[in-house]
Amino acid sequence: MGFHDETVRGVAVPHWVPDDGGSANFGDEIGPLLVSALAPEGADGAGRLLSVGSVIHFGRRGDVVWGAGINGKVRQTLQHPLDVRAVRGPLTRAVLQGHGLEVPAVFGDPALLMPRLFDVPVGAHRELLVMPNLNELDRVAGEQVLSPLGDPVRIAAEIRGAGFVVASSLHALVIADAYGIPSRPLVPRAEHAFKYLDYYAGTGRADVRFAGSVDEALDLGPVPPADVDLDAIERAFPRELWEAPRAFDESSSGYAPARREAVRALAELALAVGRDASDPAAQALLRAQQLIAEQPRSLVDALESASDGSALPEVRSAALRYLRDTDPHGATDQRVARALRRRLEGEAPETSPDAVIARVIATGKVSLARAIVDGTADISAGVAHLGETSSPPEPARARRWFRR
Repeated sequence: MGFHDETVRGVAVPHWVPDDGGSANFGDEIGPLLVSALAPEGADGAGRLLSVGSVIHFGRRGDVVWGAGINGKVRQTLQHPLDVRAVRGPLTRAVLQGHGLEVPAVFGDPALLMPRLFDVPVGAHRELLVMPNLNELDRVAGEQVLSPLGDPVRIAAEIRGAGFVVASSLHALVIADAYGIPSRPLVPRAEHAFKYLDYYAGTGRADVRFAGSVDEALDLGPVPPADVDLDAIERAFPRELWEAPRAFDESSSGYAPARREAVRALAELALAVGRDASDPAAQALLRAQQLIAEQPRSLVDALESASDGSALPEVRSAALRYLRDTDPHGATDQRVARALRRRLEGEAPETSPDAVIARVIATGKVSLARAIVDGTADISAGVAHLGETSSPPEPARARRWFRR
């Protein structure tokens, strides 16, 4: 499977497609289908929209997120800024907030809108429909099994005709909820439980119990109906991608408050899951914390201090630690630069070594600032870059100070 941008009236909508040109996973096809139904007719838009699926790690700077989720299987790399309108569930929201992104509390997979947007027929009746995840097609067998490969409208029709759906395919469960078909999730084997708990927690069922087998699912019976605000999901659809240019706050000004909210939200979610949380639910909560904690500590300190009202000496010190402790990385280097630029705006220039380096960072010349910190350039290069003529500190002594 490969990641492909399908263009919908000028807007790129990324989704997974088969490398060999064969049948696609129906859940991956729902995103472009929904966007095509909701995009303004006759408009020529621009930009990139992440809609359905665990695809946020493929986001690029400036992308819009509408209902997509975090993938719990992969190491999470997030570009900044992302324009987030809605997410699949509170686990995704907490991880994004833990990376300092602003995220509204609008939850639910956009595939829940299928009944509103498409006239899907009712397929042949069957008492039980079992659908495995794309990556575990050989897990179950029998006449009750339906492959997730194929046209999403046809598969949605088959789900509508079922009396009970048991699945490790997340979108089989989502579509069952959309049409009010009773269902129960199977413990995923090839996928991480993160995306399942994310979806269920976002639809009022954080304490969902996963079945280990089809027989256990039948014994447990269906999960409660989804509690979701479909109007809020539809209102969050970013029509302005087809109507007007968008402005971004690139300064990470809300970084520290967003991280505090992530801690609070995960604590609330842990309580909602309950003391008797199943192994999949516990694994999902732990993975959310891991995905947040994987950020370099010095990056977190630099962005937090620049956004939480810290005094300038502390802000500068954190920025220098970031340079000392991390390898060059274009995206995060520039995020620190933008955050520092906003923090230093309106401040009177100072000529101390740390002040000069901080201002060099704020201009976006992070490579020069890093070279001064590690001693391969001296402070006079920073002063020259800033276009100043004041006498710099004595270079050798300055370099020793930076290395303390």
